[in-house]
Amino acid sequence: MLDWRWDYDGWIIVVTAIVAIICALPGSFLLVRRQAMLGDAVAHAVLPGIAIGFLVSGTRSGFWMLFGAVLAGLTTAGLTQVLRGIGGVDRGSALGVVFSTLFALGLVLIVQTADSVDLDPACVLYGQIELVPLDLFEIQGVDIPRAVPWMLLVLVVIGLGMGLLWKELLITSFDSSMAESQGIPAWAMHQLLMVFVASGCVVAFESVGSILVLALLIGPPAIARLFTANFLRMVVLAAAIGVFISVMGHFLAIFVPIWLWNGEASLSTAGVTAVFSMGVFCVSVLGMRLYERISRRQTILLELFD
Repeated sequence: MLDWRWDYDGWIIVVTAIVAIICALPGSFLLVRRQAMLGDAVAHAVLPGIAIGFLVSGTRSGFWMLFGAVLAGLTTAGLTQVLRGIGGVDRGSALGVVFSTLFALGLVLIVQTADSVDLDPACVLYGQIELVPLDLFEIQGVDIPRAVPWMLLVLVVIGLGMGLLWKELLITSFDSSMAESQGIPAWAMHQLLMVFVASGCVVAFESVGSILVLALLIGPPAIARLFTANFLRMVVLAAAIGVFISVMGHFLAIFVPIWLWNGEASLSTAGVTAVFSMGVFCVSVLGMRLYERISRRQTILLELFD
């Protein structure tokens, strides 16, 4: 049986949980805006920004990665609006054209820079969460993965930004026309949300990969939306669900091979966590539908006997 090591497996769970919270915050706003696919588009389209950041700096500096990703995210939103406004293209088609083109461009640039910069295209897609606990530095005698402080910084910035502009983001998410009538710039709030999404994506890409980022960006908020209509509760619940999915995803990645075919090699944590997120969503939908059906039958029976 595989040995569980808190100094290794514990850090994997911590990193994935931080990513889940980072994704849940802007992902909840995207969900209520009915722009879930925009998050998907931005998550893919930041790749050319990351690659250009590598080309400019020649290093995997967090600042250049973030700067390039934010520019690419804003470009995605801007090009989508241009195609809709000038070309009369519907939102879905515009998003499909923009994000697929930028994603392909990003892969081409990453392949071209792979020889000069230590960057693997597969790493961007699948992540290397299993290697994160091996890249450590010491703080006050404690070994900490290098990815953790950067992730915590982005989490704090996104949390503070959303906290300070909560009212503005909330109003523009539910009724942009009313927001404009109250002097709240809906366009600026939309661009700010894109910055949050791009920032969350870039800090998570190298560790967990784009597949898991997409799963955590929309999966937990969609699950939380099934259980509450209150938006603040939905955001908090989405973050909690994301952490739960992260913990269970790593446990399943380790122990499923042992339970099913007595294997010693674990599965990909990012892949299993993404699949588990989908499983939790399906179970939640079926559970809610079953609960609603039972509630309706109980209501009918009570009316018959009253």
